[in-house]
Amino acid sequence: MLTEIIVWYVLIIVIGMAAFPIVSIVCKNLSDRGYCISKIAGILILSYLVWILSYLMSFSRETVLLALAILCSLSLLCTIYCKSEMHVRRDVIIRNEVVFFVAFIIFLAIRVCNPEIINFGEKFMDFAFLNAVMRSSHFPPYDPWFAGGLLDFYYYFGYLTVAVPSKISGIATAVTYNLGLVTFAALAANASFGIGYDLTRKIRYGIATMIFVVFIANAHIVFDMAAHLLDLRTASHDHIFGLWASTRIIPDTINEFPYFSFIFGDLHPHVISIPFQLLVLVLMLNIHRSGESGMRIYGTGWIRILAGMILSALAIGVLFPMNVWDYPTYLIVFTSIVLVQQYHAASLRSAPVPIATVAILSVLLFMPFYLDFQGAGASGAGIGVVYQHTLLIEFIEIFALFLFLIFSFLFLCLDLDRRYVVALIPVAALSMIFFQTLILTIPLTLLCIYMLFHEVHEVHEDMKSDRFIMVLVLVGSLLAIFCEVVHLDDHFSAPNERMNTVFKLYLQIWILWGIASGYCLYRSISLSKRGISRNSGNKTIWVIFFCILFASCGICSFTTTAEKISLDHNPRSLDGVVYLNMSDKGEYRAISWIRREISGTPVILEAPGRDSYSTDSRVSAFTGLPTLIGWRWHEVMWGRGWDEIGPRIKDADTIYRTYDVPLAIDLLDRYNVSYIYIGDSEHERYDESGGLGKFKDEDYFECVYIGSVQIYRLKGSQ
Repeated sequence: MLTEIIVWYVLIIVIGMAAFPIVSIVCKNLSDRGYCISKIAGILILSYLVWILSYLMSFSRETVLLALAILCSLSLLCTIYCKSEMHVRRDVIIRNEVVFFVAFIIFLAIRVCNPEIINFGEKFMDFAFLNAVMRSSHFPPYDPWFAGGLLDFYYYFGYLTVAVPSKISGIATAVTYNLGLVTFAALAANASFGIGYDLTRKIRYGIATMIFVVFIANAHIVFDMAAHLLDLRTASHDHIFGLWASTRIIPDTINEFPYFSFIFGDLHPHVISIPFQLLVLVLMLNIHRSGESGMRIYGTGWIRILAGMILSALAIGVLFPMNVWDYPTYLIVFTSIVLVQQYHAASLRSAPVPIATVAILSVLLFMPFYLDFQGAGASGAGIGVVYQHTLLIEFIEIFALFLFLIFSFLFLCLDLDRRYVVALIPVAALSMIFFQTLILTIPLTLLCIYMLFHEVHEVHEDMKSDRFIMVLVLVGSLLAIFCEVVHLDDHFSAPNERMNTVFKLYLQIWILWGIASGYCLYRSISLSKRGISRNSGNKTIWVIFFCILFASCGICSFTTTAEKISLDHNPRSLDGVVYLNMSDKGEYRAISWIRREISGTPVILEAPGRDSYSTDSRVSAFTGLPTLIGWRWHEVMWGRGWDEIGPRIKDADTIYRTYDVPLAIDLLDRYNVSYIYIGDSEHERYDESGGLGKFKDEDYFECVYIGSVQIYRLKGSQ
């Protein structure tokens, strides 16, 4: 295990070093020259090159090595062209590497304690997709739970970012599944620290930003304890310190936050995309710091403009094939940043060109994905009106710390008089008519817009950073309003119709407001020290409130971690499937044999999937071999019709149950099945029929594996 960890860690460092020359000529306006995002950018560029080359060649280790050589060559050209700009201070490198290493070790320790890829959450699905990407020779990958189908309905690119270093290192996906989760968490920590430091030039606020974005939970504990003590009906959770309760605050929805997502263990698109969202935000901060107009916001000289434009388009564009929900949000963030920057540079007329160029390029760079993409399988198939709104107390419970810090900064920064207080009265009345969260989101929206375009008489060094943060707060506020007005209409019916909308968009709000809160903490303390707020009593109250909220969020992180670790009693490991060796040695050995001995993508028959989140479809999930039908409800959500799924279930059952060998072979040939798997699940479901005995007929079937599990190969198949 230690060798695999070291190899993986060194590989991520090498990829980051290979990409840094490119990042450094783009991020010339940042104090660390973009070092905090060099690893994320390196993984993105390398994965993109591999993806494009795989359309021309095939997805193999040789292709990955060629892509790495191209990345190094591009970096060498950047070094030759801009050698004088490559310098970055040693303390910057050390600081960022220490942050990355510490975060990596923290999340590694958590994953070692509970590495199991089990049917709790989306782990089976995520592992199936990762294995399918690894086994695919071309893209889009095949669908492991619908033999003959492709993952042309799903945003699979995130799994490729794990598969690429897996190909180079040769480490098994059962291990890289967990190493990927650890790495994405550490990358997010490094990027959020970097953006916090670049905004404030203070290490402690870089750390605070990192904690707010990556390490803390919401204020669920203090709110629920208060509700229990007061015997309020809002105290609905049985376990105040529970792992699950903190992510189910709004009824019939999900409100995950990054720390929960990282420790829960689903290698899901919304988790993978977190560091890549932060990559976009760091690049946007660099653009916002520019004093130039038009395309020169990306740099001066055609090399810098080209590098800045392509990297920005790549970072934004990848969000669609990685986690489609993030793409429109960050396109809006990018557009807003450029508009604000160009407005204050007195060149607003020049803004459309850099905006349109990157927006169009973000699509063109991923055109192969769009040409393959079957939109019916995406989560959002339409727009629906929201009828069940978020209560104000629920919204505050989730974002209490962030709202406290953001409003603290706004009230300290703005000289609010009675007119503003009076103006809030109709807002409060409006919120009672429509929905309660308006009482916070409308003032937040209006104050942000005011700060963005208000010309101040006193120019100060933090002014540009103030505006950047206001864009993040504004977009987050608009996302919160969006969740109360409409939802993306997917396969979830009432009362869960807006579950995915709140789930995906609240996670984006957390990232945007988490960064904003780190900066607002810095500015609030800074303004206080300058004497803008001289009332020591107010300062004491402010500190007490901050400490209570911060402690609550921190305690929740510890309790959720402890509960997650307590769920597992297996030996410490990073291998996500080794637990099977304790619970079902026969199946573990059979799956290990398949992973070791069967190459390519032959179809394997296993009992058809029944309910989602069950132990069905484990063989296809753990090996990546396509099967007739996996978790059926997931396939429905991905856009498959029951007219496609139903016959497959019936045919799979018939193959196992029938005595008629020619009929079974005809059905096996119809789906191009090569292997038949008979384990505990198959015995449980089909022993009564007596049809399993036909596979012993050596004229048609060859037993290639025997134990408590039997695996047969259809003679004449691949």
